[in-house]
Amino acid sequence: MILSSHKTLLEDIEAAKKAGFTADFLYKDNQIYDRETNKAYSIENCTLIEYCRHEGFNDPGDASILFLISCDDGIKGCLSSNYGVHADLNLMQFALSIKSEFNK
Repeated sequence: MILSSHKTLLEDIEAAKKAGFTADFLYKDNQIYDRETNKAYSIENCTLIEYCRHEGFNDPGDASILFLISCDDGIKGCLSSNYGVHADLNLMQFALSIKSEFNK
């Protein structure tokens, strides 16, 4: 496992980058985009490797979630979102619908 809820979101992003998850993904229109290349990936092009939820130190309502995603062309990266009340429900549904090591 790369991610840990005992770390901060930024610490987990750094750990993910060291493990080769270097792309920074953005969710838009039911796809994720590599922010650097603007290449789009649909659910069918992705595998969810791992995810972890983080709570804010001062406010448990200040929560986020980090997804590690591998794409069929070899690109690996991170997708993050608010979690809980402020979550992007479409992003969450997209990410949790990606085939994964847990639910093939």
